[in-house]
Amino acid sequence: MVFDIVSELPGRLRLRCGRNLFSDEEARGVAYQIMGLDGVRTAEVHPSVGSILITFEPSARDAVLGAVRALDPLALPVAEVGLGTREGALEISLENNRFQVEVGNLIAWRVIKRVLLPAPVRAAVTCVHAVGYVLEGLRHLMRGEVTVEVLDATAIAVSCLRRQFAEAGTISFLLSLSGLMEEHVQSRAHLALRDGMIVRSESVWAVVDGQDVRVRTEDVKRGMVLHLGAGQVLPVDGVVVEGAGEIDESSMTGEAALVRKEAGSTVYAGTALEDGDLKVSVTAPPGCARIDGIVSMVEESSELKAGVQSRAEKLADGLVPYSFLAFFGILALTRNLNKAMAVLMVDYSCAIKLSTPLAVMSAMDEATRHGFTVRGGKYLEALAAADTIVFDKTGTLTNATPAVSRVISCSEATEEDILRLSACIEEHFPHSMARAIVAEAQSRGLVHERELHAEVRYVVAHGIATRVESDDVCIGSAHFVFEDEGVEKPAGLDDLLASEAGASSTVFIAKNRVLLGCICISDPPRAEARRVLRELRALGFTNLVMITGDSEACAKHVAADLRLDGYFAQVLPEDKASHVQRLKDEGHTVVMVGDGINDSPALAAADVSVAMSDASDIARAVADVLVHDSSLESLVTMRVLAQRLMGHIHKDYRFIVGFNSALIAAGVASLMPITTAAYLHNASTLAVAALNTTPLLDRPYLESTALPACAVA
Repeated sequence: MVFDIVSELPGRLRLRCGRNLFSDEEARGVAYQIMGLDGVRTAEVHPSVGSILITFEPSARDAVLGAVRALDPLALPVAEVGLGTREGALEISLENNRFQVEVGNLIAWRVIKRVLLPAPVRAAVTCVHAVGYVLEGLRHLMRGEVTVEVLDATAIAVSCLRRQFAEAGTISFLLSLSGLMEEHVQSRAHLALRDGMIVRSESVWAVVDGQDVRVRTEDVKRGMVLHLGAGQVLPVDGVVVEGAGEIDESSMTGEAALVRKEAGSTVYAGTALEDGDLKVSVTAPPGCARIDGIVSMVEESSELKAGVQSRAEKLADGLVPYSFLAFFGILALTRNLNKAMAVLMVDYSCAIKLSTPLAVMSAMDEATRHGFTVRGGKYLEALAAADTIVFDKTGTLTNATPAVSRVISCSEATEEDILRLSACIEEHFPHSMARAIVAEAQSRGLVHERELHAEVRYVVAHGIATRVESDDVCIGSAHFVFEDEGVEKPAGLDDLLASEAGASSTVFIAKNRVLLGCICISDPPRAEARRVLRELRALGFTNLVMITGDSEACAKHVAADLRLDGYFAQVLPEDKASHVQRLKDEGHTVVMVGDGINDSPALAAADVSVAMSDASDIARAVADVLVHDSSLESLVTMRVLAQRLMGHIHKDYRFIVGFNSALIAAGVASLMPITTAAYLHNASTLAVAALNTTPLLDRPYLESTALPACAVA
């Protein structure tokens, strides 16, 4: 690979390889490969500008340059871009192997029993196995619960008492197989959910020799000191050693009030630094933090279940008493135990209780394989029913990599001065506008790391207030700079921007309450935006809305270009949430899609919130669905998945009721042996369960099987 060295300091190199040379996956792969070299501390690859920033031990310089030079531009290494971890993939692989082994053992043991064991021994083994089911049924009965487990125990016990050991063995085998299948799907879904629930940035700022150095989160060790700014979610447990801030600990405690943290205070991974600036000594690195230990409890929370899943479980258990009433009623009328047994051996409850949770958990697992994590079954149900989708503009509807189109000086500061100062502040914040400013400074070869140091005091709404060296600096929207921060607005500025900025987004920067200049950022719609919006309309969304803090002219231009149903411009974060709430009050089921710190209130207010892959930590922390890539295509995929899930569940209900009613009728009318009816019932239950673990997205997105939103409301 050919490159230029655009800046070099001891232990630090910035290389320029060519704009758009790397895809996102290739950038990740190259960074990982370089970081695998001895002596390399960090490696950042920026696809938009084609640059590589590497920090390393000085003795490793030649090895670093040699490794980059050896890269083949036509065969660059790749690594998946997403939220999943290599540890998570390994756990899922191990779970697959465990399931295959256990199913194989179960089938092999059944074959061995039937082929090698004599009938009396088989009967004894069947009775021993039946004891477990009977005890489970008795435990529920003693708690006053007449559930599916009681019904299963009764059917197996009565079969054994009637000396129908083959019948009891078949029921036990099919129940065991169904249990293994349920456990496997549940384990896969929980592993995927665990990987998506714990929000951690891929990299953090560590204090090394008095300087902030970006390091991979997975490389954070106990005793390291991390520098955390407002808007970040803490990746580790630790103790504050310097600074002060307000932390949202609702993810840990459930309390919405902010908690002030100062030197000596304990902080926890998963909590959000809403305001302030902290240096934290790590006491529990990623994987060992307190939040890692409570994720399992969150996974099991009934609040995350789909409503249809909870209703299915209640319906299944609610039908059991009627099965017993029918059993005793038929026995009293016919005096025929075989006919009465049809109601116990063939019931609706088992299939309903097993099939629906399997379908929901399998869909959640399938979601992770298609690039997004759903944090609970109830959000899939809401996704299927939603009729309104609200988009943030910047970084969501518009290009994920906006670019600086113009820098306008309103003072004696040069364009380079404005960019250098802006990049110094913005490099600490994960937002597409910030990345655009940093990328432009890098492309112009502007170095600020040794010259300037930003100490962030707070982040609010649409801007940042900070102190750089001895100067007070603020950067952000017009509302933030001129109204919140009290910077005087120069005469004629609006006319200047109307003629020079056009439909571009504008960021203002001021020093010591004097406006230095404006940075115009071109933010065109994503290439796939128009097509995705058309597909979302075809899938039942009737109201597509954009919400943004940008100017009216900019918002109007984008809304017209994308043919949206409406838009709201110059909206503050708290007003974004009120707009979403107003739509809900009007009876709409609302999906909110965003990526910034200022989107988090609106995300929290929506029925379903979706955070894009490059979203801020706080946006990802409050979102119900986390998208693993930067494309809007996932919105179509998740809508189709949710609709097909609900359609599949309704089809299951119709089949279970119809098929089992026919079996009961055939058994009572003596048209079919009870053993055959029981076998068909259990086999059909297993078949429905197995079908519910098959992929829902193996057909074209917009085929007719996708239900309209009103059909699953």
